[in-house]
Amino acid sequence: MRTCKATTWILVVVLLQFVTAGRAQASAYYFSDIGVRSFSRGGAFIAGVDDLTALYYNPAALTRLKRGQVMLDVAGVQQFVSYSRADFPGNGPLDANGDMTDIAFDTVTNAAPPYAIPHLGVSHTFGLPNTTFAFGFYPPYAPDLSYPDDGPQRYSLIDTQVIQTVLGPSIAHEFLDWFSLGAGVSWNVLYVEQELKISVPTNDLIGFLDESDEAMTAIEDPAYDVAFRMDAYDGQGVGWNLGLLIEPPTEKWALGMMFQAPVQFCATGQMEADFSEHVLYTDGFANPQDIITQAIAKDDFVTLEVTMPLILKGGFALRPSDRLEVEIASVWQNWSSIDAIVVSDLNMVIDLNEDFFIPLEDAVISDDVVLPAGYKNSWSVRLGGDFDFSDRWTARAGGFVETSAIPDESQTVALVDGNKVGYGVGGSWFPNNKWAIDLGLSQSFLASRDISGSHATQISINPMSGEFNEGTVAGDGSYQSSLLLFGLGLNWFFD
Repeated sequence: MRTCKATTWILVVVLLQFVTAGRAQASAYYFSDIGVRSFSRGGAFIAGVDDLTALYYNPAALTRLKRGQVMLDVAGVQQFVSYSRADFPGNGPLDANGDMTDIAFDTVTNAAPPYAIPHLGVSHTFGLPNTTFAFGFYPPYAPDLSYPDDGPQRYSLIDTQVIQTVLGPSIAHEFLDWFSLGAGVSWNVLYVEQELKISVPTNDLIGFLDESDEAMTAIEDPAYDVAFRMDAYDGQGVGWNLGLLIEPPTEKWALGMMFQAPVQFCATGQMEADFSEHVLYTDGFANPQDIITQAIAKDDFVTLEVTMPLILKGGFALRPSDRLEVEIASVWQNWSSIDAIVVSDLNMVIDLNEDFFIPLEDAVISDDVVLPAGYKNSWSVRLGGDFDFSDRWTARAGGFVETSAIPDESQTVALVDGNKVGYGVGGSWFPNNKWAIDLGLSQSFLASRDISGSHATQISINPMSGEFNEGTVAGDGSYQSSLLLFGLGLNWFFD
């Protein structure tokens, strides 16, 4: 097993707030399931999966693919988010008398456009009876998020780009004409770009110089904001899954199950802190350029270890006629395995002017950082199916309910989740025996969340000591959200 140490706290904060996962299944950091046919059936596609997304849902079902084929799916993913942060007295910009003002916030929304996510796959039997080989590229789904630079949400997230890709082979074999087993291994890649702001407050010059924590009261004045940007990459995540399919020769019913092992990432990258707009660098004191001496601070090596949870899936499909299939399915995800992340061995330096009229030593951030998550296991129930109007046309529909893995106290705009209901519709056209064209659309509606007592706080640092201050609460407020998926799939049969 690979191990890694986090050499800076900000990467952990960034990743935890949006990515301690990536793009996949259906709760916490994940939204919906992959594939046009699947989300058209509300995700009920584990026992009845009949295309190359079986790599993801149930590799045992690859035995249904008797003909060699190539699949290309492209889906658009968009999350609509509206956040009204709770107002609270105090902690606002200082007035003319040096007193902190009250804070009132405007509503912010996610301004990111739909995010395009492709899937590719190929399968072949290579002349072996009852055996199918497949290889695929199947990034799971998650939306893009972007909020105003100076919005009330800036201490949680401003902008992000998160890409997780899954690439690898699978093999399935059918035994005794009714029982199939399948397995797959995957190479997983994680790439993250993210931006947010922290606060480096200096409420008065005397407090700044005597390193008093009391004088460094957390405050939400933009003059004390510092922009943090980071990127991180891991191209060595390894995953595997096992699938089972029981389907009698009559094909009147099918039972499918899948086990997905946890996937570990150890992302490395760099971060950048921009002090150029901070009051100690630009204005506010007699000669502020002599206090913080470096506008841009960089760390060229940051690391973080994160692990995707274990996933269990199961489904039962019933075919009362040759034209109709109905499936009920369920998914369970072990998110409670992420309780907290502890970052240690920190050594982040804030460059201060040693030639100032009172000599200043560089501030070093070295305290361990414990980031509570407290996630909950989640589950979903899906019901969906398809109906063949003819040999050329198939219609699909389905719906689902799902619980959230993120408790109220951990909710922020960096990852808006909640208990949800959703539906999907779509269909396929088979113009000839060489092609199948899939279309689909799905919507999810998240329950509104009115949160008070959030554990999500502003990141606030004493610039003299490098110690953390108690930041203002950044997660309280009202969250509304929905998710839209739409996509096109092409399947070409070359055998």
